[in-house]
Amino acid sequence: MVCKLAVVLFVAIFAVFVQTHAVDNDDVPQVRNDAEKLLEKLEAAVDEALVQAQQALDDARNKVDQTAAAIEASAESEMKSTEDKFREELDKLKEKAANAGVNIDDCLAGNEDKLVNLPNVFTEDMVHCVSDRIDQGISYAQDALDAVKKVVEEVENIKQEIKDCGHGLKAVKCLAKLALQIEKDITSLPTKIEADVAATVALIAQLEDKVKECASTKVDECESEGEKTLAIIAACVASKIIT
Repeated sequence: MVCKLAVVLFVAIFAVFVQTHAVDNDDVPQVRNDAEKLLEKLEAAVDEALVQAQQALDDARNKVDQTAAAIEASAESEMKSTEDKFREELDKLKEKAANAGVNIDDCLAGNEDKLVNLPNVFTEDMVHCVSDRIDQGISYAQDALDAVKKVVEEVENIKQEIKDCGHGLKAVKCLAKLALQIEKDITSLPTKIEADVAATVALIAQLEDKVKECASTKVDECESEGEKTLAIIAACVASKIIT
């Protein structure tokens, strides 16, 4: 608030000054110095916002990474339990056929390997799915960070705008206008950065649900496909025992 009042007073004084006095080159350095001081405050505010943005985005990505690792580990454990169950059911069918004295090699051909390998296949699919979601989060974060860096570059360009204001009365008016804009930017730019980053963090957080979906879907598909394969083997074994 004090800074804003200072800028308004600064502009008002120069408005009166240029109306009542001739402006020469000796007046410009002080005006330019005032504008540059304001720019330093803006640069500090934007730099702080950049650091906070980087931290917020890193935290969001790390959280998703950790969640994904835990979900993958849990899903892989479920897949292993499913594999054990498939093998147990398969052993029962083999024992049943052996007790009946029938050869079921043709029942097992292709089906056995497929059955016991299903958990590996679907685990790999799950890992790819999760990896895609993680990459999406990295992309979100990078886009947000690039946008912040662009704002930093725009602030850097103000230095040249100050130089381009020139000399004399034109310089006083130009610098006063820039000072007002810089004053607004001191508040608005960090606020915009914070809002944009918060929106990106929310997007990244939503990826946790998509990671969970990757895992649960692949676990369900693995079990479903395995049950179908077991059913085919069981039907084949049953037909041989009956005949």
